Amino acid sequence: MAKLSRNFGSVWVCFMIVSAVLSVGVDGLRSNLIRLATERGNGGGEDVGRKSIADPHLIVSLPGAPKFPFSMRSGYITVDEKAGRALFFWFVEADVQDPASAPLTLWLNGGPGCSSVGGGMLSELGPFYPTRDGAHLLPNAHAWNKVSNMLFLESPAGVGFSYSNTTTDYKTGDKRTAQDSYAFLLRFFEQYPLYSSSKFYISGESYAGHYVPQLADTILEGNKVGSNKKINLQGMLVGNAWTDANVDNFGAIFFWWTHALVSDSTFKGVVKNCNFSSVGPLRSEADDLCDKYVDIANNELGNINIYEIYADICVSAQAQAETRHFGKQLSRTRFGGLSTRPLMKDSYDPCVDDEVEVYLNRPEVQEALHANTTHLPWRWTDCSEIVDYSFDDLLSSVLPVYHNLLESNIKILVFSGDVDAIVPVTGTRTWLNLLPLNITEAWRPWTVDNQVGGYVTKYDKLTFSTVRGAGHMVPYTQPARALHLFQSFINNTPL
Repeated sequence: MAKLSRNFGSVWVCFMIVSAVLSVGVDGLRSNLIRLATERGNGGGEDVGRKSIADPHLIVSLPGAPKFPFSMRSGYITVDEKAGRALFFWFVEADVQDPASAPLTLWLNGGPGCSSVGGGMLSELGPFYPTRDGAHLLPNAHAWNKVSNMLFLESPAGVGFSYSNTTTDYKTGDKRTAQDSYAFLLRFFEQYPLYSSSKFYISGESYAGHYVPQLADTILEGNKVGSNKKINLQGMLVGNAWTDANVDNFGAIFFWWTHALVSDSTFKGVVKNCNFSSVGPLRSEADDLCDKYVDIANNELGNINIYEIYADICVSAQAQAETRHFGKQLSRTRFGGLSTRPLMKDSYDPCVDDEVEVYLNRPEVQEALHANTTHLPWRWTDCSEIVDYSFDDLLSSVLPVYHNLLESNIKILVFSGDVDAIVPVTGTRTWLNLLPLNITEAWRPWTVDNQVGGYVTKYDKLTFSTVRGAGHMVPYTQPARALHLFQSFINNTPL
């Protein structure tokens, strides 16, 4: 993955200055000069012993990382000065010949309350993943920054390194999450005008099935306000998306039954006794027959990886403790079912979650990332135990938001790993059929490396694709197929 650093001579610098003025104006010139002066050749595997005065977010040294030929930035952007609410981000420059001309893609993990830095950046689609001891980072051959500039945001406040000085902010929901993410983007583009006119995409998975379309809708509405800076939103893509409780819950129990994970009688008992629109997921608001049959279903499932049913589980003490914790959450009215991430990655060890937590809690790593600058009273964890997310929002449908988005001109890709049992393809295909869509290209297989990577069908306003053999976190379980899917979407090329 490492490349030789480019040699920026005086002629090259002059050329870049002139090019910057012509292409992006004075604001863009400042960003290009910052990049020329501080980024290239400083690779993360070597401590250059200084921080950039021009850009305090620049990562000049990343402990344990291999040399990398692209720039990275991380740190905080305040989204509410009065409340003292600040969100943590990690930006990774595109590893392409001209990163300034590449699109910018925001990635959001779900939960709600799980980290896009620990998930997307360091476990799934970022340029690195940790070694088993959490001491070093290894290159990811299927990183999405091979196609696009990538931006990972820990949202809402209380997730990962993001925080608020107003503790009541940790009781939150969809509306504030979308508003804060929008405020973050406006301020990010103010600080980095080089990317303000870039083609912009929003991506994510799981409960980002709420985050992604709601943020897209917020951006489109914000773009209508004359005083606002326009964000060049081009499209959105979301995987194994929690979208409609009623549909997704039924899709889950149907998937369990059709994949021989539960008995006929248990399937019938859940279907007969559960109100799927008031549970999340598959858990009712009171102890009743629904809970009884769901308990039976959980016992019949056994200790499998519900996020990738054919994968092994992590058997570390830490992983087992987390599983027990979230299992207890499922027994209460508080939503917990989407908050743990799957415990396996194709070709990676199944305990990557543990290693990410070790790495991000190292003081020298936090210093390099400009993280935890206020000395938060909690350790970094993959999924927050501080955020108290609205149960009503968890149960709400975002299909009305899709109706709005389908009337816009943005591209939409919905994708599903086909061996996820928590937000499975069965539910997604059902809610897609509730939208006003007309098929324009029939269902067909698509291939990667001469193997079927999944199946795709195109509608007039949306594309749907499965990813064969992928679990809840598609880039985590099928990285090559996920990268191919992403590249096809960004470049407007057929799968």
